[in-house]
Amino acid sequence: MSTYADFLTRKRLSDPSTGFEPRGTPPWMFPHQRDITSWALRRGRAAIFAGTGLGKTAMELVWADAIATHTDRPVLILAPLAVAHQHVREARRFGITADIAKDDRDLSGKRILISNYGKLDHFDLSKFAGVVLDESSILKAHDGKT
Repeated sequence: MSTYADFLTRKRLSDPSTGFEPRGTPPWMFPHQRDITSWALRRGRAAIFAGTGLGKTAMELVWADAIATHTDRPVLILAPLAVAHQHVREARRFGITADIAKDDRDLSGKRILISNYGKLDHFDLSKFAGVVLDESSILKAHDGKT
């Protein structure tokens, strides 16, 4: 007869790492940003719950750029409507190429596409190596469309 500990062990969910060892992070990142982004790249599927002002946008963009480079496939960043253009400006400031997209019709040569949550149904997510959910707390609205 098995023990309760054995029972719990059989029920435990496991989520193996799906990422890769990063080649490094940009020198302009702060140490906490480097550590978190490197961890997220090794982890693969990860959530960055950093507080306000700690540079989540920079970490998202560096993660997306590294994934696009590693896989040679684009990454989609979904953000609230008012934030999408801000991400493109931030990407440019960090030397990362990102484009606003309304759909996935033209992916040739694109590495990072940024769109808003309302346009999610215009994208075939199987075409992307990764997806970033910026400001994902928007998804918890009980009465919103999203």
